[in-house]
Amino acid sequence: MRPNIVLVVTDDLDVPSAAVLPQLDGLLARSGVAFTRAFTSATVCAPSRASILTGLYPHNHGLLLNPAPDGGFPAFRPREGSTLATWLQAAGYRTALVGKYLNSYATGASDDYIPPGWNEWFGRLSAYETRRYVDWWVNDNGQVYHYGTAAEDYSTDVEAKRAVDFARRAATSGQPFFLYVAPEAPHVPSLYAERHGAEFRYELAPRVPSFNEGDVRDKPAFVRNTSLLTDKQIDALDHLQRFRLRCMRAVEDLLGELLQALSESGQIDRTWVFFTSDNGLLMGQHRFYARKGTFYEEVVRVPLLVRGPGAAAGQSRAELVTLVDLAPTILELAGATTPDVLEGRSLVPLLRGQVAPSDWRREVLLEHYTYDQAPNLGAALRTDRWSYVEHSSNEYEMYDLVADPYQLQSLHRTADPGVMGPLAARLRELTTCRGVSCR
Repeated sequence: MRPNIVLVVTDDLDVPSAAVLPQLDGLLARSGVAFTRAFTSATVCAPSRASILTGLYPHNHGLLLNPAPDGGFPAFRPREGSTLATWLQAAGYRTALVGKYLNSYATGASDDYIPPGWNEWFGRLSAYETRRYVDWWVNDNGQVYHYGTAAEDYSTDVEAKRAVDFARRAATSGQPFFLYVAPEAPHVPSLYAERHGAEFRYELAPRVPSFNEGDVRDKPAFVRNTSLLTDKQIDALDHLQRFRLRCMRAVEDLLGELLQALSESGQIDRTWVFFTSDNGLLMGQHRFYARKGTFYEEVVRVPLLVRGPGAAAGQSRAELVTLVDLAPTILELAGATTPDVLEGRSLVPLLRGQVAPSDWRREVLLEHYTYDQAPNLGAALRTDRWSYVEHSSNEYEMYDLVADPYQLQSLHRTADPGVMGPLAARLRELTTCRGVSCR
């Protein structure tokens, strides 16, 4: 019997913040696999989410920016006919999306538009969204509804109820299901449910060596031109971090309720549950206040926890993996046909506790596009040891992450050409790769 698949994607959850959450470990990590070096494909939301849905890097799926008309949902519409949803639906799965789809959904389409491949749809309407967590709009299977500011309208809780309802109904159908749940948490303004208001009262933004970095002469201009955080800004950052963590507690509640529903319906032992984020966030590191769109570790590394039948429970894996790997992994677990064009690699051997294949990747590609009349590519290569960056501004960074894990001293001006040259060459190869050559 084919397994069910649940994919939970949070919004801007960094690895340091995920590590503070009290229930993730018990809900997922102890019963499954934690990937300690998982990376996004892109440093902002929409391109990353498009990679999850297509198994392609941004330079190939074509969604390069967040906002419409050149990015977000309008840029993705030509790709909507070939996604996880359409592939799994064709393989006999009942599919559902609950929560955020893509930035600017449904700009350029009608508000009742439902993308191909989805049997059930509860998709947040970005065009009408005002505060993410309250006073929000949704396309509920072709009908547009508004949720207000009452406690019962809190978006993560509404999405939890819809996800649980779908899972319970799907369990009685005898048909395997794919459920994609995408709450807005913990994206700013990070409004939290009242029941979690007393938690994390003393939590601070991480005071790591790169926090409010003093000497940034080695950094590109966008960092050098960023002023040191003031005491007032640091205090606000600490408050925001507490809000973000409280906001994520409702996502833990969602996970707990969903796992309980799967257990009560007899589906838990035939369901794979994936938990991740589209990208991370800088919370004071290198002077930045809640900033993404960079290649620093706090932005490009994401949590990735997976539990399911036959998973190596309690195991951590240190292989370099990327969100582009989710599509081929899910398709293999589902017994569905994996299109040859996919650019990630299946994580199934790693989930089963097997030794990684001898040809497992030695680096991952990271992309970020800026816009000046046309999208301009900035890209980074992340290996076991090195982070090598070529910005769209023609500036560079290079870090030895073994000696300098907080990326305090860029070596791009002094690095041995015998080290830096091959990194640059490999980065050039990957930014133009397609299909098998990306793996």
